[in-house]
Amino acid sequence: MVCRVCNSKEIEVKFQITKERKIFNCLKCGTEFLFPQLHDSELKVLYSENYYHAWGIQGEEENQTTRQMKMATFRLRLNLICKFIKKGKILDVGCATGYFLEEAKIRGFEPFGVEFSEYSAAISKNKIGHNNIFCGILEECSFPEKSFEVIAMSDLIEHLRNPRQTLLKAAALLKDGGIIMLVTPDTKTISRVFMGKRWTHYKPEHFFYFNFPSISYIAKQCGLSAVHYEKAKKALTLDYLHTQFNVYKHWLFTPVVNIIHKILPATFTAHKFNFSFGEMVVILQKTNA
Repeated sequence: MVCRVCNSKEIEVKFQITKERKIFNCLKCGTEFLFPQLHDSELKVLYSENYYHAWGIQGEEENQTTRQMKMATFRLRLNLICKFIKKGKILDVGCATGYFLEEAKIRGFEPFGVEFSEYSAAISKNKIGHNNIFCGILEECSFPEKSFEVIAMSDLIEHLRNPRQTLLKAAALLKDGGIIMLVTPDTKTISRVFMGKRWTHYKPEHFFYFNFPSISYIAKQCGLSAVHYEKAKKALTLDYLHTQFNVYKHWLFTPVVNIIHKILPATFTAHKFNFSFGEMVVILQKTNA
């Protein structure tokens, strides 16, 4: 057993989360990882149309509540990005159905995306342009090196088989001084400490789990410097949480959310609020010329 972030063999078992899978912790860099990982065939099935039912999306018809909520979240992300860079080409890796890229285009960025899911990539292509969206993984894309001022990775790095390899590719695609905006679960949050192995971010499709020190460690290996950290607030509604916790059932939150959702009026359950749910936003800047 070797850590794919730092190659250390100083590994301990953190949690047994299912009969087949465990969470391991690297004692050197602090990265946690799931083993064994899902096979490619399992991932292809997982990231099909059914994966987006948790968003309230089915077929090509968008859920307007989800759309407004996602766009509100991405406005928060772009407010942060614009503190560093205000224009240029922006690449969203794991762009899903293209909400972030829509908002980035409104801000004046030239939008491009990479998406593994054929289903959601097709939706993004219809919104952003077929030549601007690559269906596959970042390492296989044909975008020229030093093409982008900004690369966004929202809820992505935890899904990757080899995060270091993907960040190296991303660094190569960045112009000098460019930034990566990264959102991922944070193992040092109170929710993780409180919930332990029942943490809601421990999912079969999440392979790696970071905190700010371990993200800083892997960033440095890739010629990147971690220049900003904050808790990741997301725009949420009770309707969305109700859908999420009935797709990803949790022993405590699912029944609690179901009860609250049932007794509150629809005007309240559809109301957006900003909430931090155990994730972080990190800005990485390219330091090597």
